[in-house]
Amino acid sequence: MTTLLAPIAEQNVGPAPGIDEDVEPDAQWKEALKKRIEQGLQSMVDKVRQERDTGLRGLREGTREYEGVIRAYNASMDRVRRIAEEQFSQELKIARFERSLALGKEVE
Repeated sequence: MTTLLAPIAEQNVGPAPGIDEDVEPDAQWKEALKKRIEQGLQSMVDKVRQERDTGLRGLREGTREYEGVIRAYNASMDRVRRIAEEQFSQELKIARFERSLALGKEVE
């Protein structure tokens, strides 16, 4: 499986400013979310790879066409990574909100 998200330890996913630590999901929760997002996007990754492999068939490395296929592949993978990062951020924000509500904290 492709790693779309940076390891949790490398991400700045600690409590956001103004967020109490008691509403922050733990690293295990975040790791499970990361795995679920990556599994959900795996079909997109597979499709991008298949398009790359099909596009490279018969092309010689170093040619303009070859480099164009590689650039398209990299751009597509960057888009999938951005989707994963946005989804992670949104779901983390929702979890923090729900935990704040459950603890009776004031939410904005």
